[in-house]
Amino acid sequence: MKTIEKRARRGAAFWGLGLCLCLGATLIVAAGGAGATQEDESPFAAPAPLAVGDVMMLKLRTGDLHFGAIEEHTPESIEFIRLDTGGRATVPWSMLEPAQSEELRTKFGYVQTDVEEALVEGERLVLDGGGSVEGVIVSREGENFVVKTDGNLQVLPKFRVRSIETGIQIAALDVYSREEMYSLYAADVNEASAESQLELARKCESILDFAHAVEHYEAALELGLADEREAERAGGALAASRVKAANQEQLDVLRGADQLRKRGRYDEALAIVRAFPGTYEDSPLVEDARKAELRIMSDRDKAAADLTRRRWIYWAKRLTRERARESGFEETRTWALEAASEEIQALVHEELVAKISQEIGLEDVRGLWESRRKRSYEAATYGSAGTWLLGEDRANRGAEEEQARRSGPVSAIDAERQALEERIKRYVDNQRVAQRARSAADAEDERETFWESWSASGRAQWAFSYYVEESGDFELRPRPYLRPCKSCAGRGAIEMLVTGTVLRGENASLARCPLCHGVRVVRRIYFR
Repeated sequence: MKTIEKRARRGAAFWGLGLCLCLGATLIVAAGGAGATQEDESPFAAPAPLAVGDVMMLKLRTGDLHFGAIEEHTPESIEFIRLDTGGRATVPWSMLEPAQSEELRTKFGYVQTDVEEALVEGERLVLDGGGSVEGVIVSREGENFVVKTDGNLQVLPKFRVRSIETGIQIAALDVYSREEMYSLYAADVNEASAESQLELARKCESILDFAHAVEHYEAALELGLADEREAERAGGALAASRVKAANQEQLDVLRGADQLRKRGRYDEALAIVRAFPGTYEDSPLVEDARKAELRIMSDRDKAAADLTRRRWIYWAKRLTRERARESGFEETRTWALEAASEEIQALVHEELVAKISQEIGLEDVRGLWESRRKRSYEAATYGSAGTWLLGEDRANRGAEEEQARRSGPVSAIDAERQALEERIKRYVDNQRVAQRARSAADAEDERETFWESWSASGRAQWAFSYYVEESGDFELRPRPYLRPCKSCAGRGAIEMLVTGTVLRGENASLARCPLCHGVRVVRRIYFR
């Protein structure tokens, strides 16, 4: 039975061979009639007839005509069933007559309705307090700038303008009206020249004036284009322009959404494109509305990521400065460790909702921050006078990798220096034991007293550094920079000359370094 079915399919393919020969070797002919299934009583059953409403005339680039129906379509080709034989063929769009190809592709939503818009050179006026105006300055006299923008004249007082960027490229329709641009282009046309009419038609497309584009494409074809391939392309462009002219209102709606996108008004733009399919149900531009939605969402997410990266750092520095100025040491340290991250996240979220989109949730902010593009490292330090507040162990974290050095013969001077360092080390160890023996309240009082007397800038940089290093919100460079204390040269104690009566052999004593309090280093970290 399977063998009989194969032979039947080969026969059906043979009857469809005529179409295959017309289209060339690029066509793929599939065997079998349009309605044949495995449940048919006979494999030789005639294919089911095509519905009358589905039958159409297919025009090939070669000039051949075939009647049948389009069963399936893709961005690359159509599946065409012949009326006379029931044979099926895969026909690339490029094999169709250009005008019909454009018409069908538009109907099925494959036509690229975006065009390369005409641009003009203009200026961007950056305003005090934020915002900008883009257009062409037509007057600089007196106390105001007069700017041509959105087809109108706008007056801007000069005291509101912070700076002017010149030579920027602006979409022509963001400055002039469509009628103004068409009048400008039409003034240079040679009505008796097919090439001049064709050039004007393309300029009309660049300002989305498809009604005039149809008019000038038709004129170019009637006058006769010398280049045959140019004439074919013009025929296809004419068919596409006719469809676009019939949907001019819809194109203007989509362009309005795109203008809102460029101005950063993403929620308004999304509302327009999301309502488009319901407003224009059978529009050939529904697919373009979906593409516009994806483009708007992509730009919105990029803008949100950029704002998050910039404002997170801003709020981190501002909040740590305010907290360090208003609170004691322990309260500031606890806040930086436990609450700072959430407060910064909430403030950044408020800005994103106000400036970018109300669709951004609080948790989205965390995701935007964690997925940020990390740039070069920045530095933060606890300061020469404040590193000791971390405690010796935490202040020296990462110092182990720096210690593996000094080997070989030792000179007399080096031996004397090592002896002094050993003496200082014993002293510092004894001080550490004594400090541990002191009550925690005494140690806390010492920190709080120092914090209150420390400068506001010192407290601010310490709080910011502690938040950066301990919160987990930043990527840290593995090795911190530990600079020896400039007062004790990294020993933790200093020698003091003893005056007055001393025991035999004693002429100096040791004291804890008043700057680093025995921690020996100034800690600097790098983050991004």
